[in-house]
Amino acid sequence: MSDNPNNPQPTAVPSVPQPEGSRSHEPVDFNLADALRDLVNKVPETVNRAVERALNVRDTTVLIRLSDASSDAIDKLVTAGVFKSRAETAAFLIDEGIRAQSALFQRIEDKMAEIERLRDELRRSVKPE
Repeated sequence: MSDNPNNPQPTAVPSVPQPEGSRSHEPVDFNLADALRDLVNKVPETVNRAVERALNVRDTTVLIRLSDASSDAIDKLVTAGVFKSRAETAAFLIDEGIRAQSALFQRIEDKMAEIERLRDELRRSVKPE
């Protein structure tokens, strides 16, 4: 480059490194408006799927054997479109069964607490303080 202000040299523009194997000399056919429109159209679908997954989080897998009648009932709910899968149907029915038997589960929880209290009492009686 020259230090002469009357004869300016063009300033070099730093080149952007291209990924290996890319072809920087080919024109890019990219329409920002179309890309944004596609993104906006996909957002509700993506959000719906994310919400659905969040609501249907299942942490445990259980393998069960069903009677033919129970299996047929589950299949009917899936075929009717009430649920998307047999697993979703079974999970719903199990949750509903647990809710319907809440009094039984409360009695079990009370008895388990009583058993734990008795165990602690026995431990204290064996270990002198």
